[in-house]
Amino acid sequence: MKYTAHILCALALLLAAACSLLPEHTPLTMEERRWIKEHPDGVRVGVSLHYPPYEIYDMNGHYQGLSADYIRLITEKTGLKFVPVRFRNREEALKALESHKVDMVAALEMTPELQEYLDFTQPYISVPAAIISRKEYADDLTLDKLVDMRIGVTVSDHFTKYLNEHYSGTSRTILPVTGGYIGGLRALAVGDVDALICDMALASHYIANARISNLRIAGITNYSIDLRIASRKDEPMLGSIVRKGLALILPHERQVIEEEWLSLQYRPFWASRTFWMGVFAVFGLVFGSIVLVLFWNRSLKRQVNQRTLTLRSINTVLLGSLDCHTEQEVMLRCLMEARVMSGSEHATLAQLQPQGTLNHLLTVYPEDGEPDGKNTSGRDAIQLGEAQLNELRSGNVARAHLASEGLHLVIVPLQQKDAAVLRCITVMRRGKDYTPTEILGLTQVLFAFEEALQRKRAEISLHDKELQLQRVQRMEALGTLAGGIAHDFNNLLGVIIANGEMIELFHLDGDATLESKTKAILAAAYRGRDLVSQILSFTKRSNQEVQLVHVSHIIKETAKFLQTSLPAPISIHYSIGDPEPPVLADPTQLHQVLMNLCTNAAQAMETSGGVLTIGIETADEAPCAAKISERGFLCLTVSDTGCGMSKEVLERIFDPFFTTKTPGKGTGLGLAVVQGIVKAWGGCVQVSSEVGRGSVFRVYIPAAREQKSAQPAKTGPQKMPAGTGSILFVDDERELAETFRVFLESLGYTVHVETESNAALERFAQCPKAYDLVITDYSMPGLCGDKLARAILNIRPDVPIILCTGYSHTFGEEEAAAIGIAAFLNKPAELHSLAEAVKKLLHPDDTNS
Repeated sequence: MKYTAHILCALALLLAAACSLLPEHTPLTMEERRWIKEHPDGVRVGVSLHYPPYEIYDMNGHYQGLSADYIRLITEKTGLKFVPVRFRNREEALKALESHKVDMVAALEMTPELQEYLDFTQPYISVPAAIISRKEYADDLTLDKLVDMRIGVTVSDHFTKYLNEHYSGTSRTILPVTGGYIGGLRALAVGDVDALICDMALASHYIANARISNLRIAGITNYSIDLRIASRKDEPMLGSIVRKGLALILPHERQVIEEEWLSLQYRPFWASRTFWMGVFAVFGLVFGSIVLVLFWNRSLKRQVNQRTLTLRSINTVLLGSLDCHTEQEVMLRCLMEARVMSGSEHATLAQLQPQGTLNHLLTVYPEDGEPDGKNTSGRDAIQLGEAQLNELRSGNVARAHLASEGLHLVIVPLQQKDAAVLRCITVMRRGKDYTPTEILGLTQVLFAFEEALQRKRAEISLHDKELQLQRVQRMEALGTLAGGIAHDFNNLLGVIIANGEMIELFHLDGDATLESKTKAILAAAYRGRDLVSQILSFTKRSNQEVQLVHVSHIIKETAKFLQTSLPAPISIHYSIGDPEPPVLADPTQLHQVLMNLCTNAAQAMETSGGVLTIGIETADEAPCAAKISERGFLCLTVSDTGCGMSKEVLERIFDPFFTTKTPGKGTGLGLAVVQGIVKAWGGCVQVSSEVGRGSVFRVYIPAAREQKSAQPAKTGPQKMPAGTGSILFVDDERELAETFRVFLESLGYTVHVETESNAALERFAQCPKAYDLVITDYSMPGLCGDKLARAILNIRPDVPIILCTGYSHTFGEEEAAAIGIAAFLNKPAELHSLAEAVKKLLHPDDTNS
């Protein structure tokens, strides 16, 4: 017996030695094992950031999923190490594989396009293509039932070919969807498509997580999606190793992986092996099962409540943002919802500085929901650690714990990870830490926060553009109205001024009473002419003559005039800086600007009295001017101690016809005219006011270089230049035409009057040599003055033409000279100016005599 035991031990040792001499049982070749040893750092695998159930990353950043488990088994079978590399989506992973940034991609469907440069393994998982529909379609669906429906497809183009080959006689519409399977499911949820063909595993996982609650799997198709592992064809050894590694995975190992990750909701529950195992477990452990069900029910109820709260918060933010007027109001509503749904004490909008400091911008408290622009509870900015900064910069959620205060924080980035400065939503509470469910719910509503903010920004921008458009349209309408008024007024004033000047020249005969009345008529007419000029300056259509002006002289004249006309309780003070640079401006307009500002200031103090202060000083720059002046600016200041203006009134004071005065005391054009005049000079108007403390208007005018003034010309009675010649006078205002005919004939000319431009052209064409000069109005029915001038010049190019106009925003002196018009006069034309122009054209040699 003793010898038998020794013999058995010897045989066992011999058998072990013989086994050790046998080669290893592995299908890998020597070259493949050598290739694995040459790559000790492993092979880079391109992984999508979120592609459940095939590839996902958990809250701790671990690579998990069905493909991850298969790759781990390949490592165990072959010894080849795999290193996952993150990408945002599948498209980026494929681009990285093509550009040699990674070596392999898993969970890929083989297509002819990809086969051109990729080496595919055998399928390691086959999933049916499912038909997803909204729950309003209660019946089960098959491919032949998708008649007259809009179908979205998120699988490869092979499915479209399969559909056309097997169901060619069915009427359907296949619509392209963007954003992968998530984009397709969202398009189905909002009604852009009626049914969606999708990977059943992807759809099951997404619907199971209740992201979109109104969808269901309505049926499965006979089309199977075969997923493979792909590597580049220039690495054949890698493809061979992976194929052999997949082949070494045993069936029970595959089954364990599929049961863990695949949740095919459409499969009847009684066909599941898990169901029967559960049934046997229930019968074996009745009491334990009841306890587990109770805990499961409690957990499920908590998840349902959390998801219901999430959906309610999304709905509250999106609908509530419609009532908000500013972006801050929208963010405040978002913060209030974030605080409520996460059960936090505070919710804060924070900004992450480059040095890692978290500065709080806007905070919501639980007591009253009111925002605070300062740091939370007076606390200094929070300094984050390196790990937390990396999480935030990568677009992930970061958590922090302030042990000294017992605070737990969750920080969720709002912007993209590549942004220079990140804005985050931070929630915090004491004692109890945040659960993964609460953090997940907070991240799920972030897209609603950002969508509400973007929509409000777009609404505000659109509203601002609408206001600008309305202002432009009002200005255009006022310009058209001003042009019409200017044309009619100039014609009427031309008749009055011409007749008044003729009376003054030829019919006074020493009658003092008639002379005073004539001067009064002319003074009123000249004021009317200035009023037309004011209207045109408001619409920027008048050509005012600018000259070097010292503002101090006009201030003194204005102050002297106002001192005698203002009520006694209002006193006027003025201060003039030294030296005072001149400005290029029209003196009449400058007087008008100062009078308008002083009149407004006086009316603001008419009930309680006060001090009206006028001053000038130099400034290197104007904060409101569009351009920089080389010589600086002259700042004209008009201030009062009156009632002041509210913010709402300040925003509209330059709008035409806007006034806060009672009817009869103001037209609403004063400040609009001031702004138009000052802008035409290249300056600007700045206003500051406070209710109950008065207003300050600062007018910035570009300073000009001082020039030596010329000796003033001697003035005396003007002598009307006489002459001879035949003149054709064309104007649709008969009274004006007759008045100028009488005047010109008194100077020795022969004048023929026409009130219709077509008749005038016909008359000139009949006898072109009969006229030495043509004087025509611009705005006339039929042919306008420029067209009449062109027609006359075509008949006789050498005839001189004088064109008179009271208003035109498209035709001026330059345009008149371009078509050959000899002289250009603005209405209402003075008699002396008209006589000088006629004399210069008909008798140029006698002009200077």
